Amino acid sequence: MTVKPHLPSTQAWLADSWQRSIGAGLSECQSSRELRLDASELKQKHEQYQMLIALVQSHALPLFNQLMAHSNSRLLLSDADGYVLRHWGVSHYSTRLADVALDIGVNWLEQYKGTNAIGTALTAKQAVSVVGEQHFIRQNRFMSCTACPIFSPQGEMLGVIDITSEQQRHTQQTLMLVSSLALQVETALLCHLPDSHYRIDLAAQPNLLNSGWQGIVIADRDGRIVGCNPMAKQLLNHAKVGDAVDQYLGGNWSRTCGFNRHLALHLQTQALNMPGAKQRVAMTDKAPNPLGVRFRDPLLERAWLYANKVITKQIPLLVLGETGVGKEQFVKKLHARSARRAGPLVAVNCAALPAELVESELFGYQAGAFTGANRTGFMGKIRQAHGGFLFLDEIGEMPLAAQSRLLRVLQEREVVPVGSNQSFKVDIQIIAATHMDLEQQVAQGLFRQDLFYRLNGLQVCLPALRERQDIERIIHKLHRKHRIAAQAICPELLGQLMQHHWPGNLRELDNLMQVACLMAEGDDTLSWQHLPDYLAAKLACPVLNAGPLQGEPEAGLEQSAGSPLQRESGASRQRSAAVNADSLNEAIYSNVLQAYQACEGNVSQCAKRLGISRNALYRKLKLMGLKE
Repeated sequence: MTVKPHLPSTQAWLADSWQRSIGAGLSECQSSRELRLDASELKQKHEQYQMLIALVQSHALPLFNQLMAHSNSRLLLSDADGYVLRHWGVSHYSTRLADVALDIGVNWLEQYKGTNAIGTALTAKQAVSVVGEQHFIRQNRFMSCTACPIFSPQGEMLGVIDITSEQQRHTQQTLMLVSSLALQVETALLCHLPDSHYRIDLAAQPNLLNSGWQGIVIADRDGRIVGCNPMAKQLLNHAKVGDAVDQYLGGNWSRTCGFNRHLALHLQTQALNMPGAKQRVAMTDKAPNPLGVRFRDPLLERAWLYANKVITKQIPLLVLGETGVGKEQFVKKLHARSARRAGPLVAVNCAALPAELVESELFGYQAGAFTGANRTGFMGKIRQAHGGFLFLDEIGEMPLAAQSRLLRVLQEREVVPVGSNQSFKVDIQIIAATHMDLEQQVAQGLFRQDLFYRLNGLQVCLPALRERQDIERIIHKLHRKHRIAAQAICPELLGQLMQHHWPGNLRELDNLMQVACLMAEGDDTLSWQHLPDYLAAKLACPVLNAGPLQGEPEAGLEQSAGSPLQRESGASRQRSAAVNADSLNEAIYSNVLQAYQACEGNVSQCAKRLGISRNALYRKLKLMGLKE
């Protein structure tokens, strides 16, 4: 008889976490699942989060050691994916702590470990204490854990800082300590923003200036804001990145100490000791900012560097690339790292808007401008993007009529809503993207030449997945994202994945991994048998991955891994796929049968020999009629 778990009802976030644990298929009485990074994956994580680890060690660890040195506790840092990156404190875990795998490289998301401080803080995006019986899995109820998320200056959740104790029952004081440690790290991140030169602390009372809860504004040499914490935004009425400090604090803000009578705030300004030029170059070469973006493909890295240079000058950017290469994600990363990161990122899919609504959606409209219009009017996407980025995706499919009006906006930097005579100035960074050949569209009269040259300030082309040098890393990354538990990829399958043409690029690979990992649930190795037949046939047949035949033009030829060469008829294509699938299944069954006979019917030995789980082998044997 199944015992229904008793759901904690005292706190909403805790009850929600238990419900999520049940929904993930976990049981209170069973051991939690373990998902662990291998040595190379862990090394990659440490490189990626090098700065965050260093800042925790220099800004959070001293206070932890001072207050928790007497206890059998450990300070842990995890990334936003739930993997433990580092831990400090007691040198050796007890047997019980070792048994629950609270160790470097292990994933503590709720879907694997149930309700726990790290995983629940990541999901709830707030500081939490999970004490004893509040853990969903019974095996973990001997410990107390308190964790708090760490956010970047742009608001992105970077990871979680956690205190775990075996015997000590955590109290409200532990929660306040962890929150304070996270705050110390977030302040250090703020002071390490690019172009940081001044730090201005703000508080209503002078004794709060060094409390850890004061407002903090970071400014560059010219006195423009490059970052500020939430308290500073509150005290300064929502100050934004790029604004001059003078407009909020007057001209005397750079004095060491002062009192702003207008705002009734006490100020304390200090110059930040940033690295010298040579040291900054060395840091860039050896250890890029882990909170920035690091690409392991030279083509993508070059596109990233060039794009970052032009957006600082408000030069329009045109991003080209096949469908599914990640153009939208590329633009989101640009926005997050730009001086306009505090402003909006407004994305418009030009291909999804009906032709008759393009102008009103982009430029807005006055109240009563047309039948069905909103009574109060509509600001429009361009004005919504004021102070930030306007991302025009699939720009090649914008109607010609709207193109002419967009050209005027780019030239004049002002918008006139539909049905209005009033113009509105806009300050926007324009980024357009398309998978189409815009120069060819111009030649065919489908795209305005003057608009093309206005958008084409800098043109960057994102490489297709098959062209990327880090394709193996991407395959493993997406596999880790979708796998249910610790699992390897069959070397033969990995080789075919790396050789595949991938016409749908990252989107296609992500979909394949999601389906395959679902089929492989519970198995130790992801292999051919977990792929749907049509996908297995596509990957297994080299003809489908080849380029154009010699002597045939590339233009117009569909080099899709999902379709043979164009000269084949539709019926021929279907027969070819069916033959490939049948041949693949015959090869698999033959291999299984030989191994089963060689092991004289011993299922365990046969599964080990084939490198698959016993459950997977049983399914194959049942299909072959060798098991009931």
